[in-house]
Amino acid sequence: MTATPEQLCKILKAQHPSEPPSSALVATGLATETRRMSHDQVLTWLFKARETVVKKEVVANFLTGVERNQAYLRAALSAYACATHLPQHAFTAQDQLNCQVCSFFKEREVNFIALNRVRFLIGAALFGSPSNIAFQLQEHNAGPKEQPGNLELMVSILDLIRNVPAVTKPKDLLKLLRKLPGIKMSEEEGRGFLDLLGHCGILQTPEHPGLLYRYTNLGLAPRSARSSDWSYPMDFWRGEHGLNQDALHYWFSDYPELLKA
Repeated sequence: MTATPEQLCKILKAQHPSEPPSSALVATGLATETRRMSHDQVLTWLFKARETVVKKEVVANFLTGVERNQAYLRAALSAYACATHLPQHAFTAQDQLNCQVCSFFKEREVNFIALNRVRFLIGAALFGSPSNIAFQLQEHNAGPKEQPGNLELMVSILDLIRNVPAVTKPKDLLKLLRKLPGIKMSEEEGRGFLDLLGHCGILQTPEHPGLLYRYTNLGLAPRSARSSDWSYPMDFWRGEHGLNQDALHYWFSDYPELLKA
């Protein structure tokens, strides 16, 4: 079955990760198995995928994903940012069951339906899970490498962020983003997109930098409030912090129209 990204999203929305894969999902050729993997197996998978990633290709796919409103093309940029400073390490735990460095368990089930749902329906490395990062990078490496044809939508997004009031919170920015002409993002996709910009260091605060600068275990990162469900460091961002020009230049140096102050 050759399915369009829109058809894949529809099929994945109808498929619960805990249920056996539907015939429609199996026919797409997407990975649908559940595999028991150890901490060290997942890290080997992640580092192998990271070694072959080309930053320019990840960025180009991201910008194409913005242009086409396709979350799966955007997802690898979040994963790449999360993986950049992740150190090689052995499973390390004290009182908790999961690794205090990366939060992965000594061994656990990896559900590939769930990983595909995150890739196609959210478009970011959800919670910085090592299995999610590894999968996003693997799928990017195996997939087509796109070139953006039009940057107008990304320019509009950056202009929006530059001009929001100083008191703007992430939830306020999400509402404004989804109202922007040309944007076709569900609330989940919009949240994933803004969290991704945080992972990349584009939306951050001086006290809470993005993953461009250092590895942060997103599962153990500080939160602005106990009830917050925003990822770090987007959780702490406010309109007054604007855009981090250093990160914009790091990611988008080949696209000068995105770099205006």
